[in-house]
Amino acid sequence: MSKDSGGSQTATTSIDADVKAAYLRNLEQARGVANALPVQQFAEFNPMYQQGEEQLVNLGLKPFTGADIQEFMNPYEQQVIQGTLGDIEQSRQMAALQNAQQATAAKAFGGSRYGVQQSLTDQAALQQAAKTSAQMRQAGYGTAAQLAMNARNLGMQGAQSVLGLGGARQQLEQARLDAARNIGLQKLGVTQSALGLQPGNLGGTTTQPTYQNQAAGALGGAAATYALGFTNPYALGAGALLGSGLIS
Repeated sequence: MSKDSGGSQTATTSIDADVKAAYLRNLEQARGVANALPVQQFAEFNPMYQQGEEQLVNLGLKPFTGADIQEFMNPYEQQVIQGTLGDIEQSRQMAALQNAQQATAAKAFGGSRYGVQQSLTDQAALQQAAKTSAQMRQAGYGTAAQLAMNARNLGMQGAQSVLGLGGARQQLEQARLDAARNIGLQKLGVTQSALGLQPGNLGGTTTQPTYQNQAAGALGGAAATYALGFTNPYALGAGALLGSGLIS
C-alpha cells in the first residue's frame, strides 16, 4: 500500500530593475505630456475661402435684371439695324422709280392707279422695315440675355473654385496646428511602442504544491531491479522500497 506525502515550493519573481526604471520614466513622461497638452486649436477661415463665399452669395442672391442684359448688348446693333433699314429704303425707292417709269410709259403718271401702286409699295417697305427691325432687336436682346446668364454662371463657378481652394488651404493650416499640438503625443507613442505602459509582471511571489507518489515510485523501483536481472523476491521488494522513498 502506497502513501502520498505532500509539500510545497515557493517561487519568487521580480521585474528587471532597468525595465522598471524605464517604465517609471515613461509613466512620468506621459504625465508631463498630459499636463502640457495645449488646447485644441482650429484654423481661421482662409481669405480666399471668405472671398469665394461672399462672391457666391452675392451672385446667388442678386436678381437678374435688364441692367445685366444691357451690359452685353451689341454696341453696333443700331448701326446694323440702320444699315438694314437703309437697304429696305433703297429697295423701296427702286420700286417707286420702276412704278413711275411704268406709269409714264402708259401715260398714267400722276393718275389714281399710279398713286395706289405707289402707296402699296411704300406700305410694303414700311412693314418690312418694321418687321426686320423688331426681329433684329429681339435677336440682339436674346443674345445679350444669354451672354449675361453665361457670365453669371461662370462667375459662380469661379467663386466655387476659389471657395474650394480656400477650404483646402484651411485644411492644411488645421493639419499644421494639429501636428504641432500632437508632437508630445508622438514622442510618447515611440517610447510606448518600445516599452509599453504596463510591463508583463512587476514582481510577486507564488506558492505551488508539490507531490510525491510513493506507489508509482515503488513500481518503478521494482521494475528497475527486475531489469538489472534480479528475480529474487527479496531483491524486488528492496527495489520497491527504494523507489517509494520509504528507505534511502
